[in-house]
Amino acid sequence: MLSVFSVVLFGACSFAAVAADSTNTQTSNATEAVRAQVEKQRDQLSGVDKVAVKTTQTSSAVLDAPVDTGDAPALVQKP
Repeated sequence: MLSVFSVVLFGACSFAAVAADSTNTQTSNATEAVRAQVEKQRDQLSGVDKVAVKTTQTSSAVLDAPVDTGDAPALVQKP
């Protein structure tokens, strides 16, 4: 009788753990959706969504220039 009770108890614990994992993913997705909605409303109320975002077109000649590998040492292939 004790072994049957322990199997039932162990099964109930396992089921509770699996059930908790499945609801956790749904809760996290719902939480992210609510957070995105709240941030959108906050931006609308504060007027941040109406502010134009500056995009700077800065380019650096050093970063945009191709890399010159003419003076690089020759690579030796090992057999």
